[in-house]
Amino acid sequence: MQKDTRNSSAHYKNLTIMSKTYADQVTKAQMLVAGLKKNYESVQSRGITLEQIHALETAANEAAVMNKEVEALREEVSIKAAKANKKLTEIKNNMHNAKQIIKRCFDQERWIDYGVMDKR
Repeated sequence: MQKDTRNSSAHYKNLTIMSKTYADQVTKAQMLVAGLKKNYESVQSRGITLEQIHALETAANEAAVMNKEVEALREEVSIKAAKANKKLTEIKNNMHNAKQIIKRCFDQERWIDYGVMDKR
């Protein structure tokens, strides 16, 4: 299994761009369907069938729904990540405060007894 070496912020930026591109493609497909339906008589003889138009319309509508779901999930992940980052900051602050107490009150040789691995 390959390790994912992507930069997370660059990866998120690509997801955002992909989402816009995705939405643009869905919109273009819906516009094409509308145009094909409106002008079906002139494209029918060129090999475009109602089944093809219907299939494209169905796929575009399904893709639009999926895109909305993905956007909602992306927002949920963003909120959860912000909460996790806040919790991590809280943990770091609490650890720092506890370590400072241990370092002030006990000799360096005893720090390890309290889970402090620092050398100074």
